[in-house]
Amino acid sequence: MPVITLQLGQCGNQLGYSFFSALASELSASDYGAEAVHEYFRPGPDASTFTARSVLIDMEPKVVAGSCAAAEASGGWWRYPPGGCLVMQSGSGNNWAQGFHGYGPTVHEAALELVRREVEAADSLTGFLLLQSMAGGTGAGLGTYVAQALRDEYHSAIITNCCVWPYESGEVIVQPYNTLLTLSHLADLSDGCVLLENEALHRTAAKLMGIARPTFGDINTIAARALASLLLPSQTRKPGSGAPQGQGQGQGQGPHGRGAPGAAGGGGPGQLPALRRTGSGSGSSPGSAAGAPPPGPPAGGGRPPPCSTSPLLDLVTHLCPHPAYRLLTLRAIPQLPPASIDFTTFTWPAILKRLRQMLITGSVLEEGMDWSVTSNSPGAGQPTYASAQAGGGGGARSNRAVASWLVLRGQGAADVDASDFADPALHTPWAVDPLAVSYSAHKFGRCLMSASLLSNDRRCVGPIQRMQEHAYGMLASRAYVHQYEKYGMGVSDFEACFARIEDIAQHYSML
Repeated sequence: MPVITLQLGQCGNQLGYSFFSALASELSASDYGAEAVHEYFRPGPDASTFTARSVLIDMEPKVVAGSCAAAEASGGWWRYPPGGCLVMQSGSGNNWAQGFHGYGPTVHEAALELVRREVEAADSLTGFLLLQSMAGGTGAGLGTYVAQALRDEYHSAIITNCCVWPYESGEVIVQPYNTLLTLSHLADLSDGCVLLENEALHRTAAKLMGIARPTFGDINTIAARALASLLLPSQTRKPGSGAPQGQGQGQGQGPHGRGAPGAAGGGGPGQLPALRRTGSGSGSSPGSAAGAPPPGPPAGGGRPPPCSTSPLLDLVTHLCPHPAYRLLTLRAIPQLPPASIDFTTFTWPAILKRLRQMLITGSVLEEGMDWSVTSNSPGAGQPTYASAQAGGGGGARSNRAVASWLVLRGQGAADVDASDFADPALHTPWAVDPLAVSYSAHKFGRCLMSASLLSNDRRCVGPIQRMQEHAYGMLASRAYVHQYEKYGMGVSDFEACFARIEDIAQHYSML
């Protein structure tokens, strides 16, 4: 079922372009099938292109125009929808109140009209994926207003926000206000909120990807590929070793066990649009000759259960079972420079060992972890916070989650033993269904093996508390409050917001 993506503000539009580029690259390189393509793309105006199911919104035209032009000039098979953009000529001045109370009511109908067009172009709807920053005015303030409008208009649709948490050192002087105002509202509006920390993404680019001076483009690429590794189709399985009965690892099998159409391994830009012409019962599998018949049934004789091409609904349903816990942390490994991939030895025990230690320590970086910490360490569950500079996360020294979703991709993904992630010490005692595991036999990003973990854990507590300290200090001196008062906000609104954030942090601290 299709997902409609909303790119909000400068950061959201730049991240959105990287996200669709990552999806297009992987869908071209591996044969996920027509249903996977149609999840985020729809047939374009001609037979050679697909159109992203996306709405682009910003109060300045430059970044939106740049994203559309970059998609057009890429030579790929996808484009942004014509007339799918909403821009104005003046930004929000990094003022959350101006975005929410000023521009929000002004663009309300125009924004919902663009969304309606995309909804009507879909045969069904899973929900919305909102990409936005938390530090500024348009992505944070207007983005929050758009989320509220979608909740009012589409009551039963899933709303998932992917929010970029600002640098600790500060990109914008009023970012503590903007970040906490955004988070306090989205905690009630969103079904799930994935937090991507600029600090961690920057360290990943510098330390693991070998980029001397990471740009926002480099950071967006890392974040977008992590999202794509999670949201591309995968098939559920049990945590233990051994493929589920009746399932095989045929690389050419698409959803529902059919020989799904799509581009062969070459991934040329003119191949993928043939999906809509060949239908869902023909096409070539990766590595097969052109025109070869679709692969036969999987080993074992049974028909495999369908591959989930709508993971967003499954993820949110599993990971956010309680309304007090909506904040999600994404970890993806390996993070390697492209030039190093062909010279790297991949093994599942090494990948899963590092990913599990990242969960235990609350780290989102696979470097600099404290390997002395175990899930059963003395003092597990006590609120001793690790330093952000050391790569540890917010929350307790030994991390704990409400629920986790592990996605394995590549050779042997159906058989690898992931039962260590089902350790009860990693999850809160009241968790009903703490771990879900899914897999795909397709490689991701040319890596023979890769894994992603989306967790609803207490990593978020540290960043929230540090942001609160800055915000309380600013509010005590009434710094910049007058800029918000111009749009109808007062000190009582800030205090109510901060109280809501304290409740969120307290709930996660108690895990």
